[in-house]
Amino acid sequence: MQQNRHIDDALRQVPFFAQLSQDELSELSARLVARRFSTGQIIFHYGDPGGLLYIIQKGKIKITTATPEGQEALLAILGKDDFFGEFALLDEAPRSASAEAIEPTETLTLHREDFMRFLRNNPDFALHVLRTLTQRVRNLNNQITDIFFLDLPARLARVLLNLADQHGIRTAEGIRIDLSLTQTDLAEMTGATRVSINKALGRFRREKWISIKGRRFTILDQAAMQNLIQISGGTV
Repeated sequence: MQQNRHIDDALRQVPFFAQLSQDELSELSARLVARRFSTGQIIFHYGDPGGLLYIIQKGKIKITTATPEGQEALLAILGKDDFFGEFALLDEAPRSASAEAIEPTETLTLHREDFMRFLRNNPDFALHVLRTLTQRVRNLNNQITDIFFLDLPARLARVLLNLADQHGIRTAEGIRIDLSLTQTDLAEMTGATRVSINKALGRFRREKWISIKGRRFTILDQAAMQNLIQISGGTV
């Protein structure tokens, strides 16, 4: 019973399913299948057939895509209770990005056929899915807006603050991002070069907005970084 409750709670983390009743959650969670991935294992490639939603129970996943020039762009790093592959539940289009485990990872998966069957039998749920997808599209539009209207330091500040919100651990010093990050990772997430990221990070350290120890970043002054975004023309 406790294990079933744990799986129901995991499913509720996905916005699609957040408003379902306990009976509805239990109906869907019975269809979930556990899958495990080792460090460096590719879960799917860009262009692969879709069909599964993944909910992360443990570990971390990076989502990437390739630029027209063949360079890798890092779209997101996901951790416990995050989910990915949700668009595959609604169409049979190929994957629009690649997913790779960056540490030992455990997931729960839901097959498209089970999701569509539930959708057809629950019209109110179908409306909720549409509203959720609309919000996801709005968030993507905001990310595109950042690329066009924020300068690099502001984009970097936004990325670091978002990572701190997703993967942050509060310490006496500040909020430590619980990820091993390279300057190349940050360059891929901001659409910049590693050299320009190095320069921006140097400024952040001089201003005492962040500290860096190896590949670990700690946010020391959130307010200053949020102010940088506002000055550059973004919203916090």
